[in-house]
Amino acid sequence: MDDFRTWHWLETVIELGGLKPASERLHRTPSTISHAIKQLERRIGVTLVETRARRIQLTEAGSILLEHMRPLIRELEGVRGVIEQFRDTGASVMRLAVDQVFPHDRLIEAMERFSTDYPHTRLELFETVLGGGPALFRDGDVGIYLGLEPLGDHTGVQVGRVRFVPCVGPGHALAQEVEAMPAGQLLAEGQLRQHRQVVLRDSHPERGANAGWLGAAQRVTVDHLHTAVELMRSGMGFGWLPEHQAREETDLTVLPVEKGLCPEAAMMLYRQRELMASPAHQCMMESLVDSSPG
Repeated sequence: MDDFRTWHWLETVIELGGLKPASERLHRTPSTISHAIKQLERRIGVTLVETRARRIQLTEAGSILLEHMRPLIRELEGVRGVIEQFRDTGASVMRLAVDQVFPHDRLIEAMERFSTDYPHTRLELFETVLGGGPALFRDGDVGIYLGLEPLGDHTGVQVGRVRFVPCVGPGHALAQEVEAMPAGQLLAEGQLRQHRQVVLRDSHPERGANAGWLGAAQRVTVDHLHTAVELMRSGMGFGWLPEHQAREETDLTVLPVEKGLCPEAAMMLYRQRELMASPAHQCMMESLVDSSPG
């Protein structure tokens, strides 16, 4: 590492044309830099610089060697930046669990913002359903959890509320039924139960509950919200979507249902207690709050 540093100092001396300007940039005395270069020459057994007309210049061998060293110097500078970030933040990997109902575009926005401030920190995202996120959080596998399941023994930050609405594809029988209904008429829960339902499987490893299940006799259970949307679009069945996503899926029909059928829950954001002082985790928390629906 000392040799790499000296090569960097030598590069700076040649670039700026002397020891004095190099010392100002490097915050080292000219004698310190000169001594380090002489020590490097002794270690490798090659003369790197010579003085001509009171100006330090590279020898032919020094010019060739420095040219070979420049890519390594740039690489070392990059590694030094990583070391400084890890030393200052203590976060080499950021692990977070986010419920799939959180707006996808806002999640991407938050991750991009975080990566701008912490480019060397690796991100590991767990896209969960219901109890999957809390399970990862309680086991210590993630530092941050954002979702609908409350964690009674932790203090969270509410970042919004999510309301769920029933949706079907344009060719589904329920969509045709809605078109034929008089204005203002609403569907009852019993009418929905008569049709196949697309539900999300709880990603908690020890649970069997499913998200948005009304107890329909026929159902299709999937792991991801995007798959559920495609099945609804194909006419395979109806399902419950976050209202913000239902507005984006313009080819799906939102079914008018009786009051009280559409569930609503708070979207909560939690951080492990031992990470309260972590600047990187604070940055991610702020990014998720700022990108959350108002």
